[in-house]
Amino acid sequence: MGTERRRKNILILFLAAAIFVPSAALSMLALRAADRESFYVERRLEGALAAEVDLAARRVEQLMEDIRGSLAGYVKSGSSPELWPGTNAIVETAFELEGGNLSVFSPYADEARNFSENFEGFLTGGERLPIYDLVTRIYRIEPEARENEAGIYAPASFGAEEKSSVPRGAGISRQIAESRIEMDYAAREDAFQQAADEGFEIMSRNVVPLKAKPAPAAKEILPETVTESEAQAPDYILFTEPPPPAPAQASFAPEPAAAADGVRSKTVSKSKSFADISGEADISGEADGGLLPYMAENGLEILFWMRSPGGAFAGCTLRMDVFRDRVADVLPDMLSEARILTVLDENGVPVVAPPPDSSAHVSDWRRPFAAREISPALPRWEVGAWLTDPGIFAVRANYARTVVWIQVAVLTAVMISGSAAAVRAISYEMKVASQKTTFVANVSHELKTPLTSIRLYAELLLSGRQSDEERRREYLRTMMSETDRLSRLIDNVLSFSRRGREKLKTDMISLSDVARETVAQLEPHLTKSGFSVSCEVSENLMARGDREALKQVVMNLMSNAEKYSGASTGTGMEITVKCRAADGFARVDIADRGIGVPPGMAERIFQEFVRGDDSLSAPRSGTGLGLSIARDIARGHGGDVVYSPRDGGGSVFSLLLPEGRHDR
Repeated sequence: MGTERRRKNILILFLAAAIFVPSAALSMLALRAADRESFYVERRLEGALAAEVDLAARRVEQLMEDIRGSLAGYVKSGSSPELWPGTNAIVETAFELEGGNLSVFSPYADEARNFSENFEGFLTGGERLPIYDLVTRIYRIEPEARENEAGIYAPASFGAEEKSSVPRGAGISRQIAESRIEMDYAAREDAFQQAADEGFEIMSRNVVPLKAKPAPAAKEILPETVTESEAQAPDYILFTEPPPPAPAQASFAPEPAAAADGVRSKTVSKSKSFADISGEADISGEADGGLLPYMAENGLEILFWMRSPGGAFAGCTLRMDVFRDRVADVLPDMLSEARILTVLDENGVPVVAPPPDSSAHVSDWRRPFAAREISPALPRWEVGAWLTDPGIFAVRANYARTVVWIQVAVLTAVMISGSAAAVRAISYEMKVASQKTTFVANVSHELKTPLTSIRLYAELLLSGRQSDEERRREYLRTMMSETDRLSRLIDNVLSFSRRGREKLKTDMISLSDVARETVAQLEPHLTKSGFSVSCEVSENLMARGDREALKQVVMNLMSNAEKYSGASTGTGMEITVKCRAADGFARVDIADRGIGVPPGMAERIFQEFVRGDDSLSAPRSGTGLGLSIARDIARGHGGDVVYSPRDGGGSVFSLLLPEGRHDR
């Protein structure tokens, strides 16, 4: 036993080390992750909002392309511009330009007058308007990077002649160039610097996103002065000095009120005449038409123009109230639990906003959490996302931190409970091993006892020393009784070895007859031992099952009553078998006046190898399998074997089976 105990302790220590060490390491990692959860929550939310902003901007871009395509269809089909205002709600004022003569079509005189004031000089008189484009699409760089004297990357842009020889909007080289300008700080700064040198106006954005970071100290941005930290600067850069002044002709449109100073836009502008833009490719790579935005005194105007098949020009201005409504219609849901998503116009006013009585409130529309410029065709228009609750980071971080702590607590609980379960499993296995050892010893003892009796009486009969016929019959009855006992023991051992694999028959049988036959088989032996046995059957109980298996159940229960009753226990020697129907079950009760079951053992006695005394010197023989096998067989039939104390002392073990039918 000492060696076994030491082996058990070594296994427990090894198991504890194998569980506690990795669990403690995981707990430390989880606690460390909790400290950084706030940062990760912010980054995840930032990424989600940026994706929503990008989706909304692409929807607005697609809307403008759809509008452009539908209006181009009018021109290509030869539809007269005079009919456009009445056939398309988004058309405000239509025009036709042929041979220098401008014809304006509008059902409202003030709209026609407004069109003439804004666009007549541009279309016919050579007046110049700001033309907007992305700085990354104006300039192209050589596919191969070059190094300056300082060894710093510096992209080279094509000159005007080179640009005109390579049409924008096509080619793999343009894609490579745009990617480099987007990803490389030095290339981007070179493009902005050259735009300013060539007379482009460097515009500022309409918002200051919360994620924008200050630019380096103001200085002339030259390739050789770009530092490594600046080369990794964000896409949105704050000016520390005003941008270079635009040429005089570029200031035709008034500056929007209350612009958000300091955040540089990727959209730049340069004044051109209508003759200039109709003779070169527009930002979409087409020379025959496009959408032209114009900052008028009363706000943004959008002019559509296109060369007709006959060589003349036709087009219209868009009705901005209808355009705003369509923009609002294509946006994703404006309000969610975490954010407000909308579009700001050129004046920083939201196209659609939550109602004033809504719980969602934005104190400063120019400070979105995330924002994106839409298109050069909508200069200074932005898609932005604002948090409904500025403290959401702290709330979500605390929530995430709480979840991590809960996970750590659960991990610790699992670790402790797992260790306890493992130790308990080891203890159980060792206990089962001990019980099996006792079982083998008990079985050997139980087999040896009836065999010894059978051998003794057989030798007496064979020797012929006993001439009394009655004594000879008694010897034979004893031998038969021991044979039955030996047979029951072997049946139990075989049933135990086949547990879970044995297939039971499902015939309709009389449970009452099974009880009568079993009592009749055991009654001679019990009567000889001094027991009074009675069988009470008030009705014929029918059940579906295996007759021999159920007979073994009743036999085991009666044998159990015999072992724990009688002179050896100082109790009454009475066994009563009663068959009755109760609550939909066919019930066979085996009652005795024995010692009963100790408190707390009512369920344990049905476990395998469990006996009142497992020692080899126990006054009551047995293997500890009878009740376990009986319950296992009963449950295999859909029933059960249960224990209850008997009034006046003793025990009642009941076989319960689903009732078939019974006859009185």
